[in-house]
Amino acid sequence: MQPLTTATLFAAALAMLAFVPVTVRAQATCSLKAVEANPIPKAEHFLLWKEVALKACSDSKARFNLGESECLAVISQRADSCASRLSNESPALVSTTAVARDVGRRYLH
Repeated sequence: MQPLTTATLFAAALAMLAFVPVTVRAQATCSLKAVEANPIPKAEHFLLWKEVALKACSDSKARFNLGESECLAVISQRADSCASRLSNESPALVSTTAVARDVGRRYLH
């Protein structure tokens, strides 16, 4: 078995979203699930995807053979650089599910 990479970890977190409705909330007014009804500012959108990635660490030992603290460290280390890299490519206000998932997919990879 090959060791899991960070990309594999993030890809698995994204795959989880296909089966589980996203109800993660960074603030009371922002929700990935309700992006069409309540558009999300770009910075808040990246925070929501960071929360999704962090939640994927809860079972990282079984799924990725990576300890939870190691998983959390990897995400914390990469979150800001991922957001910075995608900032110029992302709209100032995310207002559709398609855009939210596209940006999220690129953020998690």
